[in-house]
Amino acid sequence: MKEKRNYSLTAKERKAKRNKAANSSAVNKTTYSGGNARENAEQAMLVSQQRSRKTAVIMGAVICVAVLLILAGLLVPVITLMVNPYRGYDDVIARFKLSNGMTLEYVIEEDNYDTAATNFIFLAKNGYFDNTVFFDAQEGWLRFGGYESQPRISAGSSSSYESTRHHAQNEKYCSKFKALANSSFSTPTLKFGYKLRADANGEKQSLLEQIGVLTYLYSDSSTEFQFSYKAQANNQVETMDSSGKKSRITLEPTMVGRALNDKTIDNIIAIAQTARPNESISTGALWRPPAPDVYIETVNVYNLDSSKWRDFDFISYMGGKDSSNNNRLVGWNRYN
Repeated sequence: MKEKRNYSLTAKERKAKRNKAANSSAVNKTTYSGGNARENAEQAMLVSQQRSRKTAVIMGAVICVAVLLILAGLLVPVITLMVNPYRGYDDVIARFKLSNGMTLEYVIEEDNYDTAATNFIFLAKNGYFDNTVFFDAQEGWLRFGGYESQPRISAGSSSSYESTRHHAQNEKYCSKFKALANSSFSTPTLKFGYKLRADANGEKQSLLEQIGVLTYLYSDSSTEFQFSYKAQANNQVETMDSSGKKSRITLEPTMVGRALNDKTIDNIIAIAQTARPNESISTGALWRPPAPDVYIETVNVYNLDSSKWRDFDFISYMGGKDSSNNNRLVGWNRYN
């Protein structure tokens, strides 16, 4: 016979105890699960923040690149224009910056006048005209070409300009002119002792009588040029000998180029209108320089043919023949 168990709790009490234990387990489980939810939320927030920062960095980089590209697109044309303001032109352009704030712009017709224009470009490229003065304005021409100050008679002489007043006679300047090798000359001042032939068609009267042309005085100098400030300019200049007798000489120009615009011609006229007699000259050509003095500060030349000018040798070029098969060089006392 089985022994009858004696339960201290009734069935109802045991059921209540089981329910309480189940509820307690549920509470603990909820508390534990709640802790995991907070940790997961914090982790998700950190991941989201990292992604946001990464996205911001990427977007910032993209914006910076876009801004740089936009600025480059805007600046490149500006820089290009600053380096070469005549990039869109087919012609060679020379720009003169003057001490009075004016600018002169000239088309240099290198193909048409390959001796005179090349001579001008060579001198301009190598700074020959920089810091030199306009020394004469008369008979429709404004003249320049190497005078460091207004010409005047040297002390004790009645016929010669001071040697240091012109680049071509300034031995110190000539020694520093590296475009013509010093070793080629017995004395530095012989560098500019060359005489060049006029270009074929360069002496046509119809060309030389135009207003605004640039010409080279080939018969008198290797380095002197002139701008016309009126049509049908006269190439005669008054001179005076030591006895006070006056006469006239005729200068011989050949074409180099023409004014690019009307503003250039207006500036030439304005400068020429200030000319006055140079009273310090008692003999020789009676120049009439502008007053006050107007200096050429710089001459820059644009749109040059690099195949010609990259390794340009002036002596070899001028020793050759022009487009009409004539010798460019008439004479050069460079070894005397």
